[in-house]
Amino acid sequence: MVSILNKFINQFIERAGDFNPQLFRELKSRFNFRNVLLVSAIGILGQIALCFLFVSSLPLHSRRSYDRYCLGSPPPDWNNYDPSNNYITEHFCTKDLLGQAVINWQLWWLDLFTTVSVIGITILLVVGTYLLIADLAKEQRRGTLNFIRLSPQSVKTIFLGKLLGVPALLYWLTFLTIPLHFVAGILANIPVLLILAFYGVLIASCAFFFHLALLIGLTNSKSVSFHSFAVSGGLLFYLMIMMGTTLWGDRGGSHSPLDWAGLFYPGKALVYLAQSTFLPFKTVTYLGDANLNQLLWYGQPIFNYAWSAIAFMLINYGIWTYGITQAINRRFRRPHSVWLSKKQSYGLTLSFIVITLGFVPQSTSSTPLYYNFVILQFLIFACFMVLTGALSPQRQTLQDWARHRHQLNQTPRSLIKDLIWGEQSPSSVAIAVNGGIVFLYTLPATLIFPLDNYRLAVMMGLLLGLSINLFYALVFQRLLLLKTSNRLIGAVSVLAMLTIFPLIAVVIVGARFTSISSIWFLTFMPMVGGQLIFGIGSVMALLGQWTLIVLISGEMTQKLKSISSSESKRLTENSAQFSLSK
Repeated sequence: MVSILNKFINQFIERAGDFNPQLFRELKSRFNFRNVLLVSAIGILGQIALCFLFVSSLPLHSRRSYDRYCLGSPPPDWNNYDPSNNYITEHFCTKDLLGQAVINWQLWWLDLFTTVSVIGITILLVVGTYLLIADLAKEQRRGTLNFIRLSPQSVKTIFLGKLLGVPALLYWLTFLTIPLHFVAGILANIPVLLILAFYGVLIASCAFFFHLALLIGLTNSKSVSFHSFAVSGGLLFYLMIMMGTTLWGDRGGSHSPLDWAGLFYPGKALVYLAQSTFLPFKTVTYLGDANLNQLLWYGQPIFNYAWSAIAFMLINYGIWTYGITQAINRRFRRPHSVWLSKKQSYGLTLSFIVITLGFVPQSTSSTPLYYNFVILQFLIFACFMVLTGALSPQRQTLQDWARHRHQLNQTPRSLIKDLIWGEQSPSSVAIAVNGGIVFLYTLPATLIFPLDNYRLAVMMGLLLGLSINLFYALVFQRLLLLKTSNRLIGAVSVLAMLTIFPLIAVVIVGARFTSISSIWFLTFMPMVGGQLIFGIGSVMALLGQWTLIVLISGEMTQKLKSISSSESKRLTENSAQFSLSK
């Protein structure tokens, strides 16, 4: 029997090798008989233990008057009736002719289905992310990652093999869980198509988070092995928060652009699966619909319907997985290149603002709308910090670009085109273009949405925020021109201080003065200043930001000219010395 199973596993690996050579390499080192047997034992015993735990919760031999899985209502003459306690009135234990409690099996199977779903999501995403980052860290330590880069395989083939092969045992564990999960869903009266749609959302979430793990694993950091613990730990924290807000969503939600971040949690789809059973919420007591079903996108209740909500989640996953895939393709073959091309950044920025702005109009009242714009400004800031890191070339790249431009003596028109589209040019113009995309798309919303007295404050706050984002990008790019070996760490540290210290100053001032609204425009979230932001102080702050932007841009231009001329002179002298030596 053992030899037959071992032969079957070897044949499976060989067939996989015919499909993908990298997959064969990954499976060969992990998917052996011993590991498969161990994972199978863990999966089967875990499911048995979970089923025994749920069976023990049934009121089979209980003499209690009420239980979660009892079906019935109290008799009219029951003295302990409490109208305020839904648990007692909804789960009163009615006895059958044999004296057995009548059990709500549909609720029991739904609880089992939900429990397996939540545990499976957590294990699959957290462990899979850890395995992928740790695998790339091991490849870097051994030096085999550069060997893989030189192989004739395409980047798509290599990373498809990584995605399918590294978590292969985790996929096997998930496969063993599907029968119990699927049967539990069917017996809970969940439609088959919705169960399959949930599997689709789970697969899409795995594709997104696993691609993100591969991108993080490609960083040229000496502490990349630490990233596996940090990223998987952060993901676990995110999943725990999202699990709580999803299971008990009836207790409140943000109803703001922050809800967009919650859509990356695949467990959100469980709300619609629970609703499809037609069990009342006071019976289920979790997976409430207030947090998700009341969520609007551009004022449209698309999250009221299961299929439109699931389609939105799949599209959201697809957009960002595609963006991460483009970054992986670029960084794998050229580790020192920028993460994204400028053309790709424009498309991703447009996608970002189209999606997130749709979550702003959750109310027709001006004050909630204004606060949602404040949250949107925070998300825009986070987006631009990612873009700044993704589009800023390193010193050597800028040096080569400046020397090449100096030798070709480009016209101003071709220079502007290169700054907008070129991959080796500084990132400042591209950041400005991305800021223009955000501003031009958001401006009509500030005119259409019922902001009332906050309209001018939102406009000025948006403009101030985008200006300071451009200022941060210029400072970051300028610091990358330094000759120090730790210039990247220094640039990140300076950027962190520029964003944190103004907030600390606001807190200190706020401890002494009752109103600090007028100084919020000195931070990266000037919109918090409210209506006071639209005044002479904010105009002066905007002029000051643009003055600093012009000064830093001019200084960086002179620095690039100096670098290009000195480098060209050095190469000319070296060429002359080489000719004389011959």
